[in-house]
Amino acid sequence: MQQDIKMEVEREKRRVIAIVEDDARLATMFTDVLAVSGQWQLHLFSDGESARDQLPDLGAHLVILDVGLPNLDGASLYKILRGHNKTRTIPIIVVTGSYDWELQRMGIYAGFVLQKPFSNADLLNMIHALIPERNS
Repeated sequence: MQQDIKMEVEREKRRVIAIVEDDARLATMFTDVLAVSGQWQLHLFSDGESARDQLPDLGAHLVILDVGLPNLDGASLYKILRGHNKTRTIPIIVVTGSYDWELQRMGIYAGFVLQKPFSNADLLNMIHALIPERNS
């Protein structure tokens, strides 16, 4: 019982990363790479609508957002998240195969873009820069 409580407290301390990705292979890669360290709680959304509906109350510290999503595209979701009072300050890493000028044409002026193809090291370095480890 004591061990269960300790594990729950440790889980509560972990930072929350929301992954919005419809490609099952990429979603699996993200969760596999990020779960290894055990330092983050991961929440996966496979479409833009469910992310739009749930992200404001999730308390995420970071969002990894694919641009090409079903139901609600990533560009629209990006704008919605930037306009919502609960999500406007959350760092968003935009994952795309598009060029910067294409993103700007879509209305995405993201400071954090992970260009496909990317390495796991690039992903982890960007995450560590945006949500550094907490000192206990």
